[in-house]
Amino acid sequence: MSQNFSERNETLLDQAVAARLAKLRSLPTDTARIDRLIREQIPAPVARRRPYLAQHPFQAVAASLLLLSSIVAVVLLAVSSGPVLAEPLQMAKVHEDIVAGRVPVMQVNSIDAANRMLNTESPDSPKLPNVPDSHVMACCMKSVQNKQMACVLLKNDGVPITLAVAHAADMKLGPAPIVTKDGVDYRVQAVGLNMVMTTHDGKWLCLIGKLPSDRLMDVASQVRF
Repeated sequence: MSQNFSERNETLLDQAVAARLAKLRSLPTDTARIDRLIREQIPAPVARRRPYLAQHPFQAVAASLLLLSSIVAVVLLAVSSGPVLAEPLQMAKVHEDIVAGRVPVMQVNSIDAANRMLNTESPDSPKLPNVPDSHVMACCMKSVQNKQMACVLLKNDGVPITLAVAHAADMKLGPAPIVTKDGVDYRVQAVGLNMVMTTHDGKWLCLIGKLPSDRLMDVASQVRF
């Protein structure tokens, strides 16, 4: 009998628990309030701003190009500042190209005409000097590392000579044997052609041709600015 009583009590307890659970299931649950309470306890994430250039890709490209152009400008300024060296082989090629007509030249018959034409083409071009006893044939402008050089093709004793003139501040005399004639120092070189270089009245002069070096120095001594 005691066993039946115990089983009956357990059954009643089970029925009471089931009834209680049924009531709880029927009660409305405020999940929105629970969600709000949970979110209030979680700190909001700190917004990370994207870098300005990342937000504006076109401005980033423009800024990069501006920086690149500034670097190029600095490099060009460094290269173009100060005197530069005209290599002998380069000067020899200038003469050969002018004689062979491989470069555009202006036909002239006097130094005055050459200066007028060169000044029209480039107002900052160095002025060509008068060279007596030489027939003027043509002139042109050349550039050596962004430095202007006025060239005139002469004919002396029937032999073509190129006289190149630049500002002495723009061109420097390269390493070469020095020959002094009539108190003037000349740098003398031979690269298939003879070449003499000197400075005169703030100008750098270079004479190139197949004449002997002594004869080229004689022509240089006749230069009159």
